[in-house]
Amino acid sequence: MKQYMIVLLLGHVLGDFYTQTEETVKKKENRFLWVLIHSFSYLGTMVLISLLISPANAIYLSMTAAFCHFVIDAGKFFYLKSLTSQKKKTPEKERNIFCVDQILHITSLLVISYIPASLHFQSWKWQIVTDFFDTAGISFEVTAAWILALLLVHKPMNLIIQKMLLIYKPMDRPGEMKRNRNAGRLIGTLERIIMLILISRGQYSAAGFVLTAKSIARYDRISKDQDFAEYYLLGTLMSTAGAILCSRFLII
Repeated sequence: MKQYMIVLLLGHVLGDFYTQTEETVKKKENRFLWVLIHSFSYLGTMVLISLLISPANAIYLSMTAAFCHFVIDAGKFFYLKSLTSQKKKTPEKERNIFCVDQILHITSLLVISYIPASLHFQSWKWQIVTDFFDTAGISFEVTAAWILALLLVHKPMNLIIQKMLLIYKPMDRPGEMKRNRNAGRLIGTLERIIMLILISRGQYSAAGFVLTAKSIARYDRISKDQDFAEYYLLGTLMSTAGAILCSRFLII
């Protein structure tokens, strides 16, 4: 089951986060056509990943996952439309909708991956892929899990933290908003990648130095701005938790 889940999560992360831009997300909220366009893009991504990793089950995995994704996104579109028309769309509701949306997607992928595993579907990879990993002495499953973990701790984790902290974000200083946002995302990504590596090697205590180095860079504002200090602490704890979860469920 884990093999199928890794395949589906790879396709989901690439199709729902990396092939979408902020502009596309906004268009999806306003026009149903863009929900359809995104669903076909998601299907294409799923097909490519499934063919590369599990060609025997590519049709089942990609078609079922894309259909479930479309149904969930369509429901999200009409719900957002109703909130907008009633002028009830708030940052809290936007955060909750995002969380429920991703929970539903992950749940559907769990169910989809359980069916072939429980029915013992045929599972095989391209011979050239199998030969390459056997010759190199590298585990295919471990490699796929690392790729998925590295993809997760970048754009998806940044977006999740941004949504979760939306209502806690303090006002930025004039002219610093864009710079802080981009630098903060990059720092967060590098922090989680380093923590993934350290935790996978059993160097748990060394992970504390990463958090210390990050705090030094923001010490001046942390010591003077209580709202920012709380916001910063929440973001750091969520970032750390994300790295630990990825390490625990995908790598270790």
